[in-house]
Amino acid sequence: MNLSVNSRTCERGFSLVELLIALAIMIIALSPLMDSITSSFQSAHSGEKNTILVNYAREKMEDILARNFSNVPQGSSFSDTVAVFGKSVNRNVLVELYDGNGDSVPDTDLKKITVTVEWVTQQSLMADY
Repeated sequence: MNLSVNSRTCERGFSLVELLIALAIMIIALSPLMDSITSSFQSAHSGEKNTILVNYAREKMEDILARNFSNVPQGSSFSDTVAVFGKSVNRNVLVELYDGNGDSVPDTDLKKITVTVEWVTQQSLMADY
């Protein structure tokens, strides 16, 4: 028995069509992965910016809390502007009397301090001992 084998069927390898189909399948499969990587980088950058804004708010809060109670007037006289990522950002500070005992009358020996830097807000109470 003499079986002749067609030389074309014995060749090993991929045709151009097979290669293009495999490449298309890989692109379709990797596209969602690339989207998730991009999303994670954006989330990391947002988290970094949020951390920096929190630190600027805490810095201002610590500055105010280090003062004597009588040297912290009501209102927003402590508000200022800081540079974050090369952009000017307002640090808004609001000092107001606080009702600590729930009688609907603000206590003169208790102040509520709110510091806001963009979307980050820090709040604290300051008491006159």
